[in-house]
Amino acid sequence: MSTLHPFDDLINFLANMAPEQVLAFRASEETVRRLQELVLLEREQKITSDERAELERFLLQEDLMVIAKARARVQLARV
Repeated sequence: MSTLHPFDDLINFLANMAPEQVLAFRASEETVRRLQELVLLEREQKITSDERAELERFLLQEDLMVIAKARARVQLARV
């Protein structure tokens, strides 16, 4: 029995749909700035519970994109 990640279907969809586009994806400057703000708040232990939840969503998105990009590279290597 194989173990599935809850987001495997989404990651595979992104990676298989357009691997080049997945690899080219970059977060906007606004997103990067907000993430940096949240990380700083966490380091200074001044983060609210809502901000912590927002930070966790950003980190989950990053994890998903890392996996999708890895799978996109595999797809391109097979061509």
